[in-house]
Amino acid sequence: MLTPRSSNLSIYSHKKVEFQLLIQPASEAVKTIKSGDNVFIHSAAAIPQYLVDAMTARNEELRNVNIYQIHTEGRSPYAYPNLEDSFTIKPFFVGANVRSAVQNGSGSYIPVFLSEVPRCSEKK
Repeated sequence: MLTPRSSNLSIYSHKKVEFQLLIQPASEAVKTIKSGDNVFIHSAAAIPQYLVDAMTARNEELRNVNIYQIHTEGRSPYAYPNLEDSFTIKPFFVGANVRSAVQNGSGSYIPVFLSEVPRCSEKK
């Protein structure tokens, strides 16, 4: 049976404390988003819905935040027509939850192969 060395345990405990210091409410975490920023929302079941809701709640103070996403499911409050001054949807795949935003012009589809998505965020 393998047992961890005591030095590994102290490193683990230290990292656990560091991680716990990073934990904060979603409303605090999204305060770093500013008008004109680019935000990438992960896809499918990996959508951080609490963060999305907290970001969307700041709609009155945010303008021209670009939302990039591969494929999301469920609620997408940033795509609501009344929030188009705050958020612009730029999906790599147009799902049912953002289709109307793209069709009415408050979003734009980016045709790209899935393997090319990481290169889309590289600085030029």
